Parts: sequence; structure tokens; C-alpha cells
Amino acid sequence: MKITFWGTRGSIPTPMTTADYQAKLKNVLRLANGVDLGTPDKVDAFIHSMPKEHRNVVGGNTTCAEVSDGETTIIIDAGSGIRALGQKLMGEAFALGQGVAHLLFTHHHHDHTNGFPFFIPAYTPGNAVKFYGIHGGMEERMVGLQVREYFPVPFHVMASKKSFTQLTPDEPFQIGEFTITPTLLNHPGDAYGYRFDWKGRSFVFASDAEYKNPSEEEYERYFNFFSGSDVLYFDGQYTLLEAFVKEDRGHSSAMVGVDFAVRSNIKRLVVGHHDPTYSDQTIMELQAQALEYKEFMYPDSKLVLTMAFEGDSYELDAVVDV
Repeated sequence: MKITFWGTRGSIPTPMTTADYQAKLKNVLRLANGVDLGTPDKVDAFIHSMPKEHRNVVGGNTTCAEVSDGETTIIIDAGSGIRALGQKLMGEAFALGQGVAHLLFTHHHHDHTNGFPFFIPAYTPGNAVKFYGIHGGMEERMVGLQVREYFPVPFHVMASKKSFTQLTPDEPFQIGEFTITPTLLNHPGDAYGYRFDWKGRSFVFASDAEYKNPSEEEYERYFNFFSGSDVLYFDGQYTLLEAFVKEDRGHSSAMVGVDFAVRSNIKRLVVGHHDPTYSDQTIMELQAQALEYKEFMYPDSKLVLTMAFEGDSYELDAVVDV
């Protein structure tokens, strides 16, 4: 199973500003002081040697993730990140009109749907886009994104074949070799997380969720949903203080993610849905604070914690019984 993040921002697409670029450039120039950059190969070697936060950008696209085993293509949400994913897919069977994309929606807020009108495979005859979600009126919601007042090409003019599957919370279903289970998360208008189980491996996508005074029953449900997963994608849009101040907006913090991940025996916690006002530097500072919190609260924990960067991929090999 390969997991790729094509958009990791929340709320609204966030292009890097000139000030952000210059701040990153200053760090790069500081690191380059005294380094021999006399040839292209040496420049490339220097770039690859830099810490990730200086070498890469967090990215400004909103929520979109891809889960694939080489045979089945599953997409989670259609934020602005789906545009780049669509371009990548057009180098595969989708260019010939022979592709099938399974598109799961956590919910239909703008930042999780605004990229779909720019998803090129949906315009190619022969391709199939299969929509899945728990919310009612899925087709009407998708059509509403592309009425002529807002977009020049109506939804049903897109030439791909389309189908809609209504899901039931906490009821597993199958796509290819993946067993997928949706569960309700606390978010305005309701959002749903998805757990993917595949050949002894598991990935949980739990964006857009607030964990405000959950009952014992809710705690138990979340722990069972997260339990033992290899990778947990967790909504950490806010600082811990902001999560208290901005109640009922449906987002959480990296520190809450650490609590759930350690207690649920997660191997890797990936924190995303980054606030659009936060620079890359601020996001890395939040990572450092979350790591300090983990070391203080759970010094024996082997949890790996990273912030989600656009383009990050994680590969999970099938578990082979000996």
C-alpha cells in the first residue's frame, strides 16, 4: 500500500508568499555558507543534504490523499491537491480512457471539493470516477459545484462514467484488496474518517475532527478506530491553545494527536490540515513542540511524528505469514 499526500492545507489554498520564500531562502544561504557549489553535481548534493524543512515546502494545496496498491486507485477528498494528482494519473491508464478512480469524501466543505472541476481524468471518455460518501445527496452536491454561475463546465458534461455509492458509518466495505471502514468525526456538518486495512497493514485518515470533552463511549470508538494502524493522518490545524479558543470549528492539535497515537499504539503519526496562516517555519515549530510533549509525557514511546508535506509518500509492504 502506498499513501501519497497531494494536499495538506486546511480551509483555503495557500500559495507561498514572497516573504515566506525569502525566509526560506535565507536559511538555505546560511546553510550554504562555506560549501563548495562549484558544479551542478555539488549543488544537487548540497540540496539533498539539507534538512527536509529547508529542502521541501509544506505546500499550499488543500486536502487530497491517494491510496494505491498498484492495482486500485483510491482518492480521499478532492481539495485543490487533486489537480496535480490528476495530471500524474494522466500518464497512466487514465490517458487512454481505461482508468478507474475511487473517490471517497470525508465531507463536502470547499477545501475538500474545490479541486474536482480541475481533475483532468474526469474529462476523458472511458474513465470511471466512482464516488463514495456517507452524506446524502452526493450527486446533487457535486453538480452544485459546477453550476454555470460558478464554473463554465457542468458536472455531467465531464465525459467520464460516474457512479455514487452511499456508505454506512462503521460498516466495512471493499474496494479491490482494501477493506475500508468509515466512522463519524466531530466536525460542523459531520465529517467521516476512513480506516484502510490491506494485507496486514492499516492506514487511518482522520482529518477535520475536534475532540472536545468526548464521552467514554466516544473515546472507546476513536481508540478502536485508530488502534494499531501503521500510519495515522491527524488534523492538527491548531495549536493546543487555539483548539480551546476556537471551539466548535472542528479541528484539533498535534499534541492531542500524540495522546491518541500513543494510547492507540500507532507507529507513525502524520499531522496535517495545516492552518493557511502558518508558514513552513511555524509548522515545523509546532512539530518540535509536539515532539517535546511526546518525550515529556511518553518517554518510552517509539511513535514517529512528522508534519505532512505535500508530495510525501509512505509505502507499507504486505505482511507475509512465515
